[in-house]
Amino acid sequence: MRATAGTDGRGLEVQVGEMTAGTAVWSGRWLGLLDAAGRAAALTLGVEQVLDARTVIVQQDMPADEVVLLVAGWARSTSITPSGRVVLHDIYHPGDILAERPGSPRTATVTAGSTTRLRRIPPGDVAAFLATHPGAGAAWRQSLCAQRRAARRAWWAAPHLPVPRRVARLLLEQHRAFGQDPTHTGGIPLVQRDLAAMLGRSVSPVQAAVGGLRQAGALDIVSSSRCIRIVDLAALQQLAGEPVPVDGLRCGPAAQGCVVCGENR
Repeated sequence: MRATAGTDGRGLEVQVGEMTAGTAVWSGRWLGLLDAAGRAAALTLGVEQVLDARTVIVQQDMPADEVVLLVAGWARSTSITPSGRVVLHDIYHPGDILAERPGSPRTATVTAGSTTRLRRIPPGDVAAFLATHPGAGAAWRQSLCAQRRAARRAWWAAPHLPVPRRVARLLLEQHRAFGQDPTHTGGIPLVQRDLAAMLGRSVSPVQAAVGGLRQAGALDIVSSSRCIRIVDLAALQQLAGEPVPVDGLRCGPAAQGCVVCGENR
């Protein structure tokens, strides 16, 4: 499947590239959890779009009238609090799905962080797909499980952890996620303000933590491309202290607050 070229937000042409079902870029995400036949079928659902960086994919408070499947590129999820503060919730990567309860107001705005290829799928088509492809429902629940997301986030966002450890863990997670994408080069395309927003901290302690890691030779800041490049992965892993504890986690029979757990089992 061929995607068209776009821009990366700095006026540079970027080729999304050839992406075929089963590539490692989707590992651990919904597309990667499907079997080959399921992936091939999923990539025909809905309508395909190729969007430039900084294009809004879905808007906060608008009705959730479609499911979005991210095929290539990455996106960021943000929301505006009643006080007007912008919160950066998460980063979406190839193979992820953006789904909320049909008809409910969307809880966040999702914006393309790079040239992004996606599919916009009516909820009814998703339901039919899940009903006809073995294993697709389990993959769907695992991908959207609120318990898994909360456990993953708590690993790097827990307030009792020292800020340098939280920064190291967040960088490790994003290094792994961006590293799976063969079309992405140049490090982690986040600035220190983004890290602070994801960690729920002010910028100053995060800058101090990043500065310490940089001085220790664990990472470098690439100002020209506004990204963070990991130099010493072992040092970052040592500071993180333990691996992310979600690989074996499974949601319960009727997990409260999960968008899908307990439904259509």
